[in-house]
Amino acid sequence: MELEISKILSVYAACLSTIVFVWNVQRAIPRYKVDLIFGVTGEGNDFDHGIFVSVKNPSPHTVHLANIQLLYPLRRESVWRKLAHGFKYRRIPRAVDWCHSALNLYEVEDGCPVALEPGKSHEIFITHEVLEEVLESASERRIRAVVQDQLWRNKYSKSFDYPVYQDDQEATT
Repeated sequence: MELEISKILSVYAACLSTIVFVWNVQRAIPRYKVDLIFGVTGEGNDFDHGIFVSVKNPSPHTVHLANIQLLYPLRRESVWRKLAHGFKYRRIPRAVDWCHSALNLYEVEDGCPVALEPGKSHEIFITHEVLEEVLESASERRIRAVVQDQLWRNKYSKSFDYPVYQDDQEATT
């Protein structure tokens, strides 16, 4: 009977120490999240619409951001190109056939470099006119954002379908 209790306790201790180890490793890695949100900003009767790039830091560590870029699709994504890219570079492809576009090309200040404290966020507003200029050469009206930290780790947002507005359709016809 004593032997069984000691075996149970040793298994319990091994499981508990493994869980604590994994939890500590997970907490030691700084994390941040990138979102694209449609928004409106302005004062008085002067409003402008576009998207907000929001970078959030839910981790207990300070994250040092180096730059923020927009991505748009150059051509239709292909499974074969993604597989070839994965085999060639030995990593999971995140943005195959997407063009990186620096915000300073469109005179948008990204506020980088910035040290993002735990529990804080950083937002950038990108106007409709800038988005239309970026999406001129895109194959689809989708856009993504990528944030790079000081250690060159990239974090991508989900794809955002940017609609065509009535004013833009009337102007082209």
